[in-house]
Amino acid sequence: MSPAAPSALSPHTLAPVEEMVARLDRVLAASPADETELVWVEARRGLESNGKRRGDNESQERTVLVRVRESGRVGLHRTGFTGLSDLDKAVREALAQARLSRPAPPTRTPEGAADSLSAATGVWDAEITRLTPARVKEVIQRAAEPGEVARLGWAEGRFAVVNSRGLRRSAEVTAAWLDVRCGQGPGAGRATAVARSLAVLDAPAVFTRARQSQATGPGEETPPGALSPVPVVLAPEAVAALLDLLNRHALSSLSFLDGVSCLGGRIGQEAFHPAVNLRDDPLAPRGMPFPFDLLGSAKRPLDLVRRGVFLGPPRDARLAEVLALSPTAHLVAPDEALCCHLALEPGELSAAELLRSADGGLWIGELDPVEAFEPRALRFRAVARGVRRITGGALGAGLPDLAWEDRLPDLLRRVLGAGNEATTVVPSPASDPLLGAFRMPALALAAVTGLAAPRREATPRS
Repeated sequence: MSPAAPSALSPHTLAPVEEMVARLDRVLAASPADETELVWVEARRGLESNGKRRGDNESQERTVLVRVRESGRVGLHRTGFTGLSDLDKAVREALAQARLSRPAPPTRTPEGAADSLSAATGVWDAEITRLTPARVKEVIQRAAEPGEVARLGWAEGRFAVVNSRGLRRSAEVTAAWLDVRCGQGPGAGRATAVARSLAVLDAPAVFTRARQSQATGPGEETPPGALSPVPVVLAPEAVAALLDLLNRHALSSLSFLDGVSCLGGRIGQEAFHPAVNLRDDPLAPRGMPFPFDLLGSAKRPLDLVRRGVFLGPPRDARLAEVLALSPTAHLVAPDEALCCHLALEPGELSAAELLRSADGGLWIGELDPVEAFEPRALRFRAVARGVRRITGGALGAGLPDLAWEDRLPDLLRRVLGAGNEATTVVPSPASDPLLGAFRMPALALAAVTGLAAPRREATPRS
């Protein structure tokens, strides 16, 4: 296949990394800009289920981001075409934009960004690349029992970053994610997982976790209105949904620059319970490792909260200048730094001890939907699903879905303890598993308020 003929690619076939890097190098060499950066992303995705939403849901995407600097001005252009003429045109479009832009300060890169980067390990699985909807359906049907519904998604991605300063990065990664639901109505069980390989995903284990969270007896009704303050244990999936709000509305570089982060001005101060230890860990083998950020800077672990003390957010060049700190390798867009590999450090409590710590309270299996409606205070509203009573230190009767409205910073100051095992999960439907996922334990919270039994029509599943 000629480098000048990307249209020759058949559906669901990704361009070879070596070929695309060579093509980007040719465009880079011909660029008249003072500095040029080229980022190529190509991915194939699929989703299959044994439920009502079955069918061939495979898709493919391809994007090249061109960033140039000319006479101190920066221009950007995106294109979905990868022919040489298309890429040359994209460079010219970026140059035209640069001429209309205001002068920008020189680019600051994270420390160690120019270091040599060894090939990432454990990020690619040949078995995932061979998946088809028919094969996925076999995997689900082999693990599922009657009344159980599962969705299994898979993706293969290829990435490359080159620039005129000599940086060259490339990676091939895979991801598979599984969402299992056992039963319907109050007390339905649910479990999810995501991994770089099918072996690590371990579909039978995910089905087992979903069954363990399913109520077997009759459910209870809850009277209308607010519940009294009650201890709550959140499943890892629910913890991830809440910390995704923290990530986007309090830790992101844009939330700091826009002045809406509840953590603004609190670097070095105690913000949460001392049991909260949070970091971004892009290299954790049991997580979803990825070697570099959008512009090719080598990723490294970053401590965000240690013993409840906020240590600082991920930083792009603009935020780094404001905070007088060095940038970090967290770019997900040219002007945004965001954590893609949040990990809440597990505690010392076993599953049984965690339930005993919240005896007389509630277990919440998932939060769907969940949204922040007052970012500065990080107030959120959500629908709590998979709710169970905790009776005698064990999961009891199932309850109908509950409405929940609360302040996330307050919740993270009322931690009773964290489970001693973490699960890798996709934090929200908007997250891209190819780029990363969260590692979360179950979490017990004291005196949770804001839970209420809503009207039945107020809790449809999205």
